[in-house]
Amino acid sequence: MARVKLIEDDRDQRELRGLLLAAQGHEVVEAEESAEVIVMDLRIPTLAAGLEKIRALRGQAKKVVVLSGATDGLRGTEEEKMVDAILDKPCRSGVLLKTIAGLLVLVLGLLAQPKDLKRHAPILYQRADTAGTENDIPLLLYCEWDAREQSLTYTVIFSNEDGGTSTRDLMARWGRATDIEYVYKVWLGEDGSAQRRQIQTRNHKDVDFTGPFEGDRPLLEPVTKNNMVAGAEKRAGRRFDFEPLLVDLSEHSREYVMDLKPETWRVMREELVREGKLRPYGVVRGEDISDPDNYAYAEFKSEQREGGRVAVGLALPGGGKIRMSHLGKAGNTVERSGWMRLAAELPPGTRLKDLSTVVIGCYGKGSCTVEKISFVELKGERRDVELPKPVRIEAGEVWVSRLK
Repeated sequence: MARVKLIEDDRDQRELRGLLLAAQGHEVVEAEESAEVIVMDLRIPTLAAGLEKIRALRGQAKKVVVLSGATDGLRGTEEEKMVDAILDKPCRSGVLLKTIAGLLVLVLGLLAQPKDLKRHAPILYQRADTAGTENDIPLLLYCEWDAREQSLTYTVIFSNEDGGTSTRDLMARWGRATDIEYVYKVWLGEDGSAQRRQIQTRNHKDVDFTGPFEGDRPLLEPVTKNNMVAGAEKRAGRRFDFEPLLVDLSEHSREYVMDLKPETWRVMREELVREGKLRPYGVVRGEDISDPDNYAYAEFKSEQREGGRVAVGLALPGGGKIRMSHLGKAGNTVERSGWMRLAAELPPGTRLKDLSTVVIGCYGKGSCTVEKISFVELKGERRDVELPKPVRIEAGEVWVSRLK
């Protein structure tokens, strides 16, 4: 739990938010006290005052969350780079709580980490066939540090994927419609210089990278519709120069990075609407999906052996039926091991408190060992799952547990 400071000139909202945070075990501190997390409105009482406050807070708190109904005034400013998360009002309580949890858990504070992540961070240009649009655009850049091999791996979250995996299959196998791709890896010498460089290019192949560069920073652009990259030669679209976010995904899925920047979920949905990829609930329409708010998301760690494939399901209100993430499609069960987030579509209006049971099934052949479960989430609210010890499930079996 964290010490949280609230900066909000609406007394009623401040008190309600304080009660919510205190109920979750956080300590809400007064204005003059130090805090690990600051949650602030943007118009306090004016936009200019809010931006000034962000500049003054820089370096005084570990994390700053802007929660406002006027976030457009922050977009594209230098102050936007100084905050860690931006939430639009009205904001569900669960979204605020999971944002704070993500900021505390996910971002590393190790002394052994490199000091200047941006020295080697790639500069990305928009894919040529999307130039002039907001389709498949890069949303953020995150970085993972491997102290053992002294390497930095940079990954980009794109707003959508127009090639490769369909939207329906992305939701079933990854729990999102964005595209998350590692684009660049660099091995460092003792002085922090690059000793070897590598990109992920066509057909998901890792190849050595020799340029072009801007200083030590590679210039890259996606060259396929599933956002594999090459050296930026055309540079037809927008230039994206992100502040890389250092993360530790040893206890989370890659989708957890999106939780840290909740606006990525909003942009994802906006693109689905714009491209006509949302269908009514219960309707089969090609590769389209229903509203992402209709999906329950389960995050867990599982090891698949000898051809085992895993899927997750939730018991519908009233009992008797379970909706599975793979929708009966064998290819949408998951063979990879590790942390994952799978999504199962539920009837509109279903609430988290209506769900009592989660099911994890093993398919194919071999076995699936469920090692840890973080949560089940619906509409921004989360509940824990009982898993006192790892559970091995043979192919053809399911494991059933109650939601707390």
